Order: sequence, then C-alpha cells, then structure tokens
Amino acid sequence: MLQKTIFENGGANKEAALLKNKIIGSENKIFGNGKTYFFSENGDNSFEGLESNKPKKTVDEIKNLELHPGDAILFERGSTFRLSDMIWLQPGVFYGAYGNGEKPVFLGSLHNYAQPLLWKKADDPNIWIAKIKGEQRASLTVFDEDSYFGTWCFLKEDLRENGDFFHDNANGLFYLYLSSGNPGEVFERIEIATTGIAMRASFINGMKIDNISFKYFTQGSFLFGECNDISITNCMMGWQGGKIFEMRDGKPLRYGNAAEFWYQCRNINVTNCYVYQIFDAALTFQGFGDAGPIFENISFVDNLIEYCSMNLEYWAGNQEDTMPPHIKNISYTGNIIRFCGYGWGGIQRFDKEDQALLLGWNRKYQDVSEFLIADNILDCSNGYYIYMFGPKEQKGITLTGNSYYQKLPTGNHNYTDIVKGKYAKANNQKEFFDAIILFDDNPKSVKWIE
Repeated sequence: MLQKTIFENGGANKEAALLKNKIIGSENKIFGNGKTYFFSENGDNSFEGLESNKPKKTVDEIKNLELHPGDAILFERGSTFRLSDMIWLQPGVFYGAYGNGEKPVFLGSLHNYAQPLLWKKADDPNIWIAKIKGEQRASLTVFDEDSYFGTWCFLKEDLRENGDFFHDNANGLFYLYLSSGNPGEVFERIEIATTGIAMRASFINGMKIDNISFKYFTQGSFLFGECNDISITNCMMGWQGGKIFEMRDGKPLRYGNAAEFWYQCRNINVTNCYVYQIFDAALTFQGFGDAGPIFENISFVDNLIEYCSMNLEYWAGNQEDTMPPHIKNISYTGNIIRFCGYGWGGIQRFDKEDQALLLGWNRKYQDVSEFLIADNILDCSNGYYIYMFGPKEQKGITLTGNSYYQKLPTGNHNYTDIVKGKYAKANNQKEFFDAIILFDDNPKSVKWIE
C-alpha cells in the first residue's frame, strides 16, 4: 500500500539534529593540482567545462574527458543531475562541489514522473501505466518529496493496494495501483529508481568524493572493488536499494548498500556523511576470494545513519577461500546510528531477521586486530540491536565510550534480541542494561526510553 514516511523519536534527537545540520552545512573542499572541470544543470555540453562560468551540462560528458591524477570534477550546488548509468571513477581524481546553496544532487530516477500525460488507465481497475526507460527494473517509488513510498511487487498480478507497483522493464512499462486517479494529477513529484549505482571503481586507487547528495538508486551510491585510498566526506546518501539479488525459498531476495567496499580494500575513510533510508547496509566492507579478504585502515567516523536495515556491516571470506581474512585497524567512532528496521527497507523486506545496528553476522575470525568501536550512539532498533561478536568472543575488538538507547519496537516483526545469539530481550531499563553488557561490559550509558 501507499506507505507514509514516519519519523521516530529516540534518545539522541538533539545530537542527531546537530550532526545533520553540520553535514548539510559543510563547506566545499577543493583537492587536485591539475585541470578542473565544472558541471551545472544550466551548463552547455559545447563548453570545454574548464571555467566555472562555462560549465558542461550532463554527467555523461565525464566519460569523454581525458582525466589524469590531480584533476578535479566539480558540480554546481543547487544542480540536479539524473544518471542513466553509473560514473566510473578515475584514479587520483577529486569529485566535489562548487558554488553556494544545497549540495549538488545525483538521482537514479530519470524523470519526475508526476506528469498526467505520461499515465494511461489500464483495463484493470485502479491500475495506471506509464512508459518509462531505465537501466534496471525499478526497485523503489517515492512520492511528494519522500513523504510516501510505494510497495514493490514481483508480479503484476500482485497489484492490489494503493502504491503497489510493478515494472516490466523489458517492455518499458511501469504499473501503479492508485484508486484516487491519474498519478500525475494526484502527486506533485514521483521518483522511480531505475539506475543501479551512482559511482563505481575497481582495481584503482586514490579517489576523493566530497559534498554530493545521492538518491533513488536501485543498488547504492558507491561500489568499490579492490580499491585503496578512498575518501568520502560530507556526502548524503538516501532512499536506495531494493534490487533483486537472487531467489530464496521461492521469494526474491533484494539488496542494496549505500557505500560498499569489496574484498580487498585499504585506507578507506567515510566521514561526516548522512546515510538514510537504505534497503540494506549504510556502510559496509565485505567480500571473499581465493587470495583472502584484506581490510586495513578503514574508518567510518562521525556519520549520521538513520532508517537503514544493516547500518554498519562487515563480513569476510568463505570456507572455499585459500587464505583466511585479514582485518586490521578498523575504526567505528563518533557515529550516530538510529532507527534500524524502521525505514522503507525494514518494512518491505521478508528477511527481517538480518537487520541490526551493528552487524557482523556473528562470524569469528583469527586475524583481527585494532578494531575500535568507540564513542558511538546506538539509538533504537526495530530488528536485532547488535548482531556481531564483541571482545568476549572476537579477539582484536575494543569497545569504549559507546551510548545505547532502546524502546519497545513498534514495527511489524518480532526479531528483537538485543544481542543476537544471547537470546536477550528487553522490556525495561534493567533488562536492556543486562543485555548490553553481554556485548559491551563498559558502556558510557545505557538508557531505556519509556
């Protein structure tokens, strides 16, 4: 059905508001000592783009640039860029913002589909059809500035309630159940996610991304495979994921992470970012391979994460790998992580038991060192609260200065263990404290919210 976006109250409302305002108001950073290329929605592709008053218009032009380490690509604040395909990042190149106003926005929705002429009435009652193009099958539909979101359906025959949608991307047809009339007249804005990833890189090093906002992608904002020396700062990543990964038990398993670092990654920094409404993980390092996963010098610091399903996640290796995983110098510090399971992904996924504020899947590793989880605020989960081994089970992990808040879940499932595997539920302050110390025996604070 047409779901209304609900905002929760937690124990760290003031701290979260301050951090959100800091991220939104962050100033431009300029890196690079080579050429600088400018892009604006008001630009012109006939320009070289080397002057801020003569910017290029569309991001498709990036692939035509001869980029070198030290070059910079800047996007004008206040501009919106709709991506029909991912941007392949180049080694040593900086991607950021220029000008004043709101951060430049990259959208994985190709149009605002709230246009009456786009929609035709189907033969079936209350079903409307629009012809749309898109790289991938639509995973997410959002209405009126994220006030409402639709429900993804695997089959057209499943369309039964307002907001249900089905995308026949092979034929370019999008079906929406809506009893109140033509969607283009009912809503002022309809965004349909059909582009997979905003930015991707494989086997290259030395990229910085700063002050860009990303929304409505079927998989996520960033996918880095076997890359080193990556910095993502002051960015916003929201309303992403939901792509089909595989069929499991006759049901489509969906996925989508905002920023993923795959298999062998070193020197990774994600700082001062706002990540929200993600189907799976907000930030994750993960992967497997014969040479053995390697994750070194990874910092997730001072980020605000809300309404995601997996939040801070990690896992490494499979039994088939020749070499064991190596995990060293990992820092989760100063983050505020809130409202796990309350977002659109938590509501719509069938595998609800996989959700947690901290997620390590209770895997144990032999080669872990200097894994620090410090000074974070964990604030209310509607799934598991913690699903990872702490210092008592996993050598190499240190916990210090973390604060914990929880309330009775108000969502639609019963996977409410505070620490997965300990069978510890909580309904009051004492039970919550007793559960938390099974994971962290020296917390800064533990508070149950009535």
